[in-house]
Amino acid sequence: MASSVPVSRRRILTVAAAGGLVAATGSWRAVAARAATVAGSAPRLAVDPFALGVASGDPGADGVVLWTRLTQDPAAVAGGMPPVDVPVRWMVARDEGMRRIVAGGRVAATPEAAHSVRVVVEGLEPDRPYWYRFVVGDHETPVARTRTFPAANRRADRLDFAVTSCQNYRDGYYNAWADVAADEDLDAVLFLGDYIYESGEGMGAVRAHPIAEVVTLDEYRARYALYRGDANLQAAHAVAPWLVVWDDHEVDNNYQGTSPEVGSPTSDPAAFLARRAAAYRAWWEHMPTRLAPPTGPDLPIHRRADFGRLARFHLLDTRQYRSNQPCAPANDVGPVCAEARGPDLTVLGDAQERWLDAGLRSSGASWDLLGQQVTFSQLAFSPGPDGVRNLDQWDGYPDARRRMIDAWRRAGIKNPVVLTGDIHANIVGDVTADFDDPQAPHVGTELVGTSISSSAPAVLQQVLTDVVGRSPHLRWADATARGWLRATVTPEVLQADYRTVDDNRVEGSPLRTARSFVVESGGSVTEA
Repeated sequence: MASSVPVSRRRILTVAAAGGLVAATGSWRAVAARAATVAGSAPRLAVDPFALGVASGDPGADGVVLWTRLTQDPAAVAGGMPPVDVPVRWMVARDEGMRRIVAGGRVAATPEAAHSVRVVVEGLEPDRPYWYRFVVGDHETPVARTRTFPAANRRADRLDFAVTSCQNYRDGYYNAWADVAADEDLDAVLFLGDYIYESGEGMGAVRAHPIAEVVTLDEYRARYALYRGDANLQAAHAVAPWLVVWDDHEVDNNYQGTSPEVGSPTSDPAAFLARRAAAYRAWWEHMPTRLAPPTGPDLPIHRRADFGRLARFHLLDTRQYRSNQPCAPANDVGPVCAEARGPDLTVLGDAQERWLDAGLRSSGASWDLLGQQVTFSQLAFSPGPDGVRNLDQWDGYPDARRRMIDAWRRAGIKNPVVLTGDIHANIVGDVTADFDDPQAPHVGTELVGTSISSSAPAVLQQVLTDVVGRSPHLRWADATARGWLRATVTPEVLQADYRTVDDNRVEGSPLRTARSFVVESGGSVTEA
């Protein structure tokens, strides 16, 4: 039997027996045999079809989503699978040895979904770990761990989660994912976008992208299969449930709404929408979410997850509904022009803004965690409200940012924390009511996490050093290291430990905690 993911003593809980989707007792093999009878026989697969691993995601108080995708040749069209439905058996257990089965069944892996599988498991107990696996014929996955969240109306004393983003396969090894997988006490992994990179370009070129730039559905599927084949990434998926949103590279670098990057190979509007439809479809096929499949080039991904009364995750989409930036669209960096302050410009879109406002007003959580993609706080490359900024970030949409801040102030949110990826740098600071006024009151916190592997240009570190020097709201910024952010939340405090890898170009390079910061409830961020 394949080896399983280790589990910490803190996660081993003693609970009473309860039913699930399948009322079953005994070994997982017994459940698998019954499911096979219902499903019929699978086509004989000479190669292990689970080369892309397993995953879980979108945890709730009573269930979670389980995912896998069958392949015979990950690089081939259709993953090298026969063009037929394949019955897949799944089972969930209370124990790592898969002896106390609480749910199981079968599902068809279809060619239309690239033989990907998602199972929404319900009827589980809140706030406890579970273990799961998939089986096709004689092939079975290693046992993986997931968990349910506490019920929304229940007190929770502690939440441990990872903040991650930006894993360009070319730029380096996934040492950070190995570090995440070794952390046995994580309740969840928050991934903030750039799961794949659509182009063949990269700064480091440590590993190769076989296709220069992906555009079609088959090409996006192959790119996901390349990334999913990494053992460290698979291990991180198998240790805890993920909460996943996208950024730009899942489609096209720096795209905004229906506007592609300047110079994109799909610059024609119709061609770009066809590409966006393919990209959204491939993302949906490879992510463990509760989302319905996309309809053409549209897929709403904003959603919430409550960890008891301790924390509410607001998962945002800053790409799909965004207005095209009016200032320096071919460069992204430039002065804030008058058009940027137009009241109709948006990052989230009207519907998502209303949804967020409602979620903030109804939140009774001690901490509201806004998982989103691009830097929210002002990064002033030159001083003054109309100075030079990165216009692909919220700096290019100052009125939209003001509406966001006003929304959480109206809602009386005590501890809003913006969690951000995208920029390939670690940045820590306060969100203030007016970034250009050093005396403006603190209204929230932003924690920006660096990339898992994606490189940053060398000049960015000097730029950020200068920015911090002229920005009282910023505490620290570093663009030299890759890694991840480990967050621990209690009712009284949030602690952020920045884990960084020694050398991202060396496989197996170790990680260390570079800096730690704390946010006391109702207060500003300080270094621990």
